[in-house]
Amino acid sequence: MSTKAVKLIQKVTWVGSIANIALAFIKITIGKLTGSQALIADGVHSFSDLVTDTAILIGSRYWTAPADKEHPYGHGRFETLTNIFIGFILAIVGIGIGWDSLHSISTQSHSQPGMLAFSAAVISIVVKEVLYRWTAVQAKSINSRALYANAWHHRSDALSSLPVAIAVIANYFFPSFHYLDQIAALIVTVMILKASFEILWPAILELTEAKADSDIEKQIQAYAAEDKDIKEVHAIRSRRTGSTILLDFHLLVDPEMSVERAHNITENFKTHLLNELNEVVDIIIHIEPYNCQERIINPCCDDCDNNKV
Repeated sequence: MSTKAVKLIQKVTWVGSIANIALAFIKITIGKLTGSQALIADGVHSFSDLVTDTAILIGSRYWTAPADKEHPYGHGRFETLTNIFIGFILAIVGIGIGWDSLHSISTQSHSQPGMLAFSAAVISIVVKEVLYRWTAVQAKSINSRALYANAWHHRSDALSSLPVAIAVIANYFFPSFHYLDQIAALIVTVMILKASFEILWPAILELTEAKADSDIEKQIQAYAAEDKDIKEVHAIRSRRTGSTILLDFHLLVDPEMSVERAHNITENFKTHLLNELNEVVDIIIHIEPYNCQERIINPCCDDCDNNKV
C-alpha cells in the first residue's frame, strides 16, 4: 500500500475520532440530563468507536508495511486482526447495552425524555451517516477492508440512533408507553451485534484460510480460455490476507513446447491476471504438460480422440 493510502487512512480515521468524541459527549450528557436510557446507550456506542479508531490508527502502520524477509507475504494479517478486534469491541458494547436495558426494565426505571434528547439523536444520525458515506468511499478507493469495517461502524451508530429518536419522540407524545426507551435500547443492541458479526465472520474465515472469492476461479478460467496456448488451468487456490488476495494454480501447456516458451506464456498470463483482478497481488503458477497424467478438466479415456494433444 502506498504512502498516500496510509495517510488517507490516518486522515479519515482522525476525522471520525473527533466526531465520535463530540457525539459521545453530547449524547451521554443529554441522556443523563433527560433520563434517556437509549440515548446513553447510543452515546456509549459512539464512545466505543474511539477504541476502533485507535485500532485503525495503530494497525494501519503495520498492515501497510511492505513485505520483508520475515514476512514474505506482507503484513496483511494485521488488518485481519484489526477487524477481529473491531468486531469483538462491537459485540461487547452491544451485550453491555442490552444488559443495562433489561436491568432498567426489571427495576421499573422508566423515563420520559423530551425534545432535547430527540435533537441529539437526530444530529447523531445525520453526522454518522455522512461519516459512513465519506469513509466508505475512501476505503473503496484504496481497497482497505479495515477502513470499510470502520465505515460500517459509523453506519451502525447512525442506525442505532434511529430507533432512539423514534422512541424519544413517541415517548414525548405518548408518555404512558413506559418501555419505549428501553425497547429502543434493545433494538440498538441487535443492530450492534449484527454489525459485529458482519465484521467478525469474514475476518475469521481469513484466519482459517478460507477460499477468498468464489468468482475468482471463474474469472481465471474465462481468461485462460481466451489464450490458445493455455490448454487447461486447474487446482486453483486463493486466500485472503487483509485487503489482498494470493493465488496459486496449475497451468497446462503443450508438452512439446520449450521451457522458455512455456515460461513466457505463464508470465504473460500472470501479468494479465494481476492487471484484471484488483485485489490479487501475487500469483504462483505451476507449469505442467498437457498429457493424460496431468489433465483433470478434460481427462483422457482408453479409446477416444481426446487422448491426442
